[in-house]
Amino acid sequence: MNQIVISFIVYFAALLLTGFYFLKKNRSEKSFLVANRSLNYWVTAISAQTSDMGSWLFLGYTGAVFANGLSEAWTAIGLVVFMYLNWHFVAPKLREQSEEYKAFTLSGYFAKRINDKSNKVKILSAIISVLFFTIYLSSGLIGLGRFFESAFNMNYYTGITLGTFVTIAYILIGGFFAVAWCNLFQGIFLLAMIILVPAVALSNLGGISAISTILHNTNVSTNLIPETGFLKIIFLTLCWGLGYFGQTHILVNFMSIKNPNEIKKATFVGITWQILVLAAAIAIGIIGVAYFNGSSINPEHVFVLMVKDMFSNLVAGFALCAILAATLSTINTQLVVAVGNIAQDLYPTLVKNVSIKSQMLVTRIATFVIAIIAMLIAFVNSSSLYNSVLYAWSGLGAAFGPLLLLSLYTKRVTPNGAIAGILTGTLISIFWPLLNSGIPQLVPGFFVSLLMILFISGLKSR
Repeated sequence: MNQIVISFIVYFAALLLTGFYFLKKNRSEKSFLVANRSLNYWVTAISAQTSDMGSWLFLGYTGAVFANGLSEAWTAIGLVVFMYLNWHFVAPKLREQSEEYKAFTLSGYFAKRINDKSNKVKILSAIISVLFFTIYLSSGLIGLGRFFESAFNMNYYTGITLGTFVTIAYILIGGFFAVAWCNLFQGIFLLAMIILVPAVALSNLGGISAISTILHNTNVSTNLIPETGFLKIIFLTLCWGLGYFGQTHILVNFMSIKNPNEIKKATFVGITWQILVLAAAIAIGIIGVAYFNGSSINPEHVFVLMVKDMFSNLVAGFALCAILAATLSTINTQLVVAVGNIAQDLYPTLVKNVSIKSQMLVTRIATFVIAIIAMLIAFVNSSSLYNSVLYAWSGLGAAFGPLLLLSLYTKRVTPNGAIAGILTGTLISIFWPLLNSGIPQLVPGFFVSLLMILFISGLKSR
């Protein structure tokens, strides 16, 4: 049997065994969605960060650096800065308030925090969340399809299908307990692999001076300041960084930590991990330009092709498992959160007197249905992985980020203000790209949503 295939079988077996281990703990919505708020700071930190990256890290971002040069590092800088702000200003209050209101989802938190007795905010936010998460899930499946295609010459659609059913099985077995603990393992594993690859490539090419000489003769810029100036720097940092405040698949990790007093420790662990993996991804993109010196390759395949060229089949197999680790960490968490929106927010709100048994049944049905819809979207989506992720990321960030920040720090937000903000952020995220303005949709979406919440809520207070 091919050694690469053997390494993948070992990896998938480890994931499924983890799911079975946590099956006995997964008997309620609280355990399925927020792991009974029982996670230590190491698990919380790494799970939150791996929930963020996905195949975008290995395929999309390395490809962007490979194609556009070192100026793409501003994206990483924006991510680190805003993730730190997320840990510092959002995590402690969200953990405290979500437990106070007995909320397991962001939609449930919004409804209770702003006293939405009509449940319109809960229903709307849950629907919007499921919409963008389904698109987000499809981008992760696109990443898996392209990964299997480039790594194994597997049919693209077969790769998507395989990734879909592994995800379904994993979630149904273990819920968020399994996701969070596997994210810890996968986060440490992918950190080791993403550092190993550029280190070996750097050595093979003869060191930094040799790479600099090769890069000097290419068209790829090694200048940190882009040719379009500081405006692009602002857009690169904001078009990703601002989105953190609305990424519910990351925020759910904040709600799951056992001891809120350990959030500072989790912040240090998480931000250190993030800096290391993003720096390594930038190195892969830049070194990849020198490594493939003039060769015509798909930028989003640079990591896979470097690994297959540098290592033996067995080592390459485990290195490539890092892409699976990143991708599954993200889509598993996203699927748990999207399912929670249906089973915890929509189902009990629209159907009265539901039992715990029926709620868990809806949870499992929703897992299957959302995953299949995401798979079908992935089949027909022709966008790059980078742009697909950015679209969903922007939608979540603009729809929920402003509302979350205001909800955490003031009680003046009204249900009508919340609805106006969610709809404004959503609609701008969907339709702004049609203008081809060059301004990322998250920037106007976030700030206009923020203003709408303040304006409509202010009218009520008057």
